[in-house]
Amino acid sequence: MFDISRITKDPEVRQAELMDAAEELFISLGYQQTTVSTIVKKIGVAQGTFYYYFPSKEGILEALFARHVKNMLIEVQSFYLDRTTVLEKLQLFINLFYKLCYHDKPGLIANILYKEKQGELINRLWRQMLITTTPILKRIIEQGNHEEVTHVIHMDETFSFFASIMAALLEASSPLEFGHEADPQIVRNKMDIAEKMIESLLGAPANSIHLTYPGIS
Repeated sequence: MFDISRITKDPEVRQAELMDAAEELFISLGYQQTTVSTIVKKIGVAQGTFYYYFPSKEGILEALFARHVKNMLIEVQSFYLDRTTVLEKLQLFINLFYKLCYHDKPGLIANILYKEKQGELINRLWRQMLITTTPILKRIIEQGNHEEVTHVIHMDETFSFFASIMAALLEASSPLEFGHEADPQIVRNKMDIAEKMIESLLGAPANSIHLTYPGIS
């Protein structure tokens, strides 16, 4: 009898299937409760297939996060094809950066890892995102400086402070802040503070940055 489950699929297709299955399970079960076994069972492949593409459960989590970062950068870079202002590019970048951490599907850092207190993984993914996104933020700021919309002198130091602001905001926005549900009004207040701090840090015009958060205007 012909076993359809043994059809050989394109490696990229199989890898994407594994990542999609893992993502869905991380959301429904949580990161800690999801195992390599549950991932492979979901799509009906052997564990050896998983380990052909990924070294571990942490490895597939990092691959998922890298995929979301890549999609974020594609969206930001597409703005360069249009006649978009520096402030619009900056606004898009910051909100996508925030969205990626908090409420992008599956909200890998805030919704899953913060909730489960996975500090080491959070730090690893955070560093991964900063390394990947810094070059495009630098391009935006360089254009802003050229057009005198932003006024940044020390790029590396500025990016470091920007990352710190976003990290603090991310922690404030996590589903379980200090052991209890985050208060929407407190989150909005912290977002207002973060907006002003980013504007000051970049030398951008007042009220030019507005952070968005699901369910909070």
